[in-house]
Amino acid sequence: MANAGRERAPRTAAIRLRSGRTGLRRRGLTAIDARSAFGRLTRGGRVVCLSKGAVSFADAVRYLLETAGPADVLLTTWAIGAKEIAAFRDLLSNGTIRSLRLLVDASFPNRQPAYTAKLRATFGADAIRLATCHAKLGTVINDRWAFVLLSSANANANNRLEVFQVEHNRRLATAINRTLDHWFRPSAGESWDVSRGEHTRRFEAWGAPATPAAPSAAIGGPDDVHVDAPLEAPTRPLLPATAADAPYFSSDPWGVDLRRAGISFLR
Repeated sequence: MANAGRERAPRTAAIRLRSGRTGLRRRGLTAIDARSAFGRLTRGGRVVCLSKGAVSFADAVRYLLETAGPADVLLTTWAIGAKEIAAFRDLLSNGTIRSLRLLVDASFPNRQPAYTAKLRATFGADAIRLATCHAKLGTVINDRWAFVLLSSANANANNRLEVFQVEHNRRLATAINRTLDHWFRPSAGESWDVSRGEHTRRFEAWGAPATPAAPSAAIGGPDDVHVDAPLEAPTRPLLPATAADAPYFSSDPWGVDLRRAGISFLR
């Protein structure tokens, strides 16, 4: 942002959508903060913004809170940085955020153990849940406002092309919260003290019917094929090729393990 005044290329472009009409906010082309990017937020309104790095996910959440006042916040992200952890901590400390819930990708502790420790020390493990998550969204809700923030940006530095959509929509915000409540019902320990494989299993089971649905009547043709069991290709166990490779294979749930990283390491 230090060179925003000298840079001729557009920093942020925004489109405001109201009652089916689309208009370009010209000041959004050179926006250097969330206020100039999104403009005045209105009830039932929606703003779509393309940013070249001037607006971060945390900036957008902070601006929604400036409009809404103290509110309950739910955020999901694949990653979160130290600067954003501090920003949300300050918003909690001064009462701007009444309650905060964070849903973070289950790979984050393995990828960023230092940031994970800071995250837990700042907000407490109970405010955070781990899941197979690549969504970047937020809800900001109180009695007067209910904002939904959708974005391509993680809650960290965003020095690249990102998209933001801010919408005042209580029905949508409530529906998102109720859907994601699933991950906050179990205790924090049930989220933190499990392996990556267990996180994958829970995600795959999420929303699946409890029991198999009864088969429905169907008209079969001559090309129909009935398969009694899925076919499995033969697989080769992934093991350390030499003694020097052993440090890259760990039984620790948060350890470095090429098998959990999805890297083929066969010789």
